[in-house]
Amino acid sequence: MSAPRRPHLATVALLGATAVWGGTFVTVKDALSAADSFTFLALRFGVGAVVAGLLGWRGFSVRVLRPGLLLGGLLFGGYLLQTLGLETSTPARSAFITGLTVIFVPFVSWGLSRKRPPTRSFVAPVVALVGLQRLTGVSWNEPIPLGDALTLGCAVLYAFHIATTSRVGEGLPAMALTSVQLAVVAVASTLCLPFVERRFVPTTSFWFAVVFTGVLASAVAIGVQVWAQTQLTAVRAAVIYSLEPVFALAWAALSGLGFPAPAELVGGVFILAAVLISEVEVPWRRLGIAG
Repeated sequence: MSAPRRPHLATVALLGATAVWGGTFVTVKDALSAADSFTFLALRFGVGAVVAGLLGWRGFSVRVLRPGLLLGGLLFGGYLLQTLGLETSTPARSAFITGLTVIFVPFVSWGLSRKRPPTRSFVAPVVALVGLQRLTGVSWNEPIPLGDALTLGCAVLYAFHIATTSRVGEGLPAMALTSVQLAVVAVASTLCLPFVERRFVPTTSFWFAVVFTGVLASAVAIGVQVWAQTQLTAVRAAVIYSLEPVFALAWAALSGLGFPAPAELVGGVFILAAVLISEVEVPWRRLGIAG
């Protein structure tokens, strides 16, 4: 007999994980002034893989290896394209384009499962997209540069990662599966080091960033993600993830980096509305709309 689903607990847990990810923007920004991206990623995910392995060692078996390698490859590909894209794209444009993940997930899930998601699975991402645009202030007055195109590829890979996690995570130990994913990203990042310009100044703030992102944002938060997505649909999870920039603004304000502007607050309201839409079932058929 399968364990009962706990969608409300999973929603709260995923909100907590997303809040942690939102808090990494300030920390990672400081860390990247002391080291190159791949050195930081290798250390961050190496720490995360060890912690997740210690927490989930009882769940290790051959059956977590294949899905873990697949998810780790998708996760690394997303980080790689996002990092390369940021070299020529602005942080605001990168955040907005990465946020397009929430639009792609319903279609990726539809393609993988051959089952059409409910109407709200398409409505909520559109509302979230409007919120992300207001939050970042991105406009499209010029041709899309290479950096933005690479970041778009990142959003697609993240969509596949979210949808695939929902499909393969069922019945697998979350922390063991997380450890394999993180190990893949750490190893792949390390293999990239000979091909990039390396920088490394081991400051106290850098090591704090490695430990914070490795333990909380990687081992714990991604472990929560794996478990929560066995309780929720991929689309609902993606909409919750779209709250990440909202939490980032909140963390920035708490860190003394300034309070959100009115447009950013409007964007946050739209994203919160999207979360509510994804959580509340609406009788579309009674309203004359196909569900």
